[in-house]
Order: sequence, then C-alpha cells, then structure tokens
Amino acid sequence: MNPLSEIPVFKIVGKTLQERSQWMCWLRDELGRRCLKTSLFLPETGVTLMELYEQARRSDIILVDSADELPLRTIRLSDDEVLMDDGSADLFFSAGSEHDFILELVQNLIDLVKKRPVWACILIGGKSSRMGRPKHLIEGAGGKTWLEQSIETLRPLVDGLVLSGGGTVPKTLADVQRLPDIPGVAGPLTGILAAMRWQPGVSWLLLACDMPLLNREAVEWLLQSRQAGQWGQVPRLKGNSYCEPLFAWYDIYAAYLFEEQALNSNLRPGMVARHEKVNTPEVPESLRSAWENVNTPAQLYAIEKGSGAGTG
Repeated sequence: MNPLSEIPVFKIVGKTLQERSQWMCWLRDELGRRCLKTSLFLPETGVTLMELYEQARRSDIILVDSADELPLRTIRLSDDEVLMDDGSADLFFSAGSEHDFILELVQNLIDLVKKRPVWACILIGGKSSRMGRPKHLIEGAGGKTWLEQSIETLRPLVDGLVLSGGGTVPKTLADVQRLPDIPGVAGPLTGILAAMRWQPGVSWLLLACDMPLLNREAVEWLLQSRQAGQWGQVPRLKGNSYCEPLFAWYDIYAAYLFEEQALNSNLRPGMVARHEKVNTPEVPESLRSAWENVNTPAQLYAIEKGSGAGTG
C-alpha cells in the first residue's frame, strides 16, 4: 500500500512550468474561498517525503509541481480532450472545466477525510470529586459499568480504541490499550495530547467517561458530519452557549491546536472550538441525551429514574 495515498497531496503535470505555477496559484485562491488551506511546492523549493508528511498535518491539500519520483496522485493540465480518458492521471483540468473540476477535487478531499482511520479515546483520569467515586465504574443496565457500555458501543464504529488516564478498569477490559498522562499537563488536555502524540496519523473521537446514554446513532451522526477543511466537529447543544469538546471528533490537524494550548498553559479543551477551522454543529434533539454527562449523585439519581441528567 502506498502510504502517500492517505494524505491530500497531488502532483501537477502537463503544460509548461510557468503555466503550472500560475494554475497552482489560481487553485490555491479558489480553494481558499472555500476555507481550504493549500500548500504549494514549486520546482525551486523541492520536496521530500518528510516535508509532505509534516505539511499534511497543517494543510487541507498540497500541490507539488511534477515530482515524478514520488508516487503521488496526479492532476494533469491539458487542452487535449483525448487525454482526458487515457488513465494517465487521477484528475484532469482543461479550460472551461473550472467549476466541475473544483467540485470533483473537493469531493476527492472529502473522501480522503472519511477514509482516514478513526480511533476513540475515553478519558478516565478525572478525580470524580463531586460524584464521590470513579464515574466510569458506576454500573448501568445489565450490571455493566459505564466504561464497559461505552466501549461496547464504540468498538464496531471505530478502527481502534484506547483509554487515557490512571483510573482502575474492570478485568473485562484488560485488553484495551492504556496511555499514560503527559508530564506537566493537567486535566483532560493531558489525555488528549497522549492520544494524538501516540497515533498522529489518525483522527480521534474523544469522549469523557461520564456519558452513560452514549449510543450508536450519536456516534454515527458525529462521524458522518466530517468534511474536508474542517479540523474538528465539536458539537453544541441547543440552548447552550458552549460546545462539548469531550464527545467530539478531531482530525489530525487539531493536534497542533491542542499542542498550542499546552504551550500557553490553557487547559480548557473547549477553546479549540473557537478556531475557524473547527465546526460546531448543533446536536439534533433526538440525540441530545448522548451528550448529557453525570457529575453528581443527584444527577445520577435523576438518570436512573429516567428523568435525564443535567450537563455540567
């Protein structure tokens, strides 16, 4: 398998060097109007595999002039319609096809985003001071802990799953990968960074351990909302002014946002939702309960009685 097929990088071939350079600048501007960040590698700059991988974590698409030695997707520039079906490129561009080409390219980028592996990370390192006992070990229906319930829901929907934090886990979960906290970083941010540093090439579904009404429909809705150019999907509940960063999806690009927060000693993960590249969709009312977390004995009593739990 070609690992470069996993990242949004295209080499541009055809026409003259000057025409390719002008076209790449045109495409960068067009994609910029669609809030897509483009990086260009022109002949005078050259490019290495390491540079491509590094830039892929900062850009929605990378355009490289020629680079014949690299096994990249190809966009061919040509005015010859005969070449349009010769199989020599993944995408073709000719004068007059601007609109259709942009639509095809954006769909290609969306497909890449949705093909990227999704791993889930459940944070179990909280003190549970208001509840008075570890929340992830509270038993729900059928005698299973909330943590066991969450993992049972998530496993069929993600490519991998880890636990972050030092909390005790049931023996039934002995096979689940555990990640240590990042030294010098406190709160949920330490678990988030642990996951993103451990597997930087995947996107992450991050969850708190105190959402006992998590369900398959909510996870599917969140993952289906992924789009090219969006570094994360951090939902918000109707009527709330804040977002829900701990049942949210983050693409590989979001790692830089969390790293920046750590450098600035900003430990509130919800701040990432303010970034222009992070989407904040409103949760459908039919799925709202999946985002309701339980922090106190009173909220636990309410949810056990079927009246719901307040978020906090």
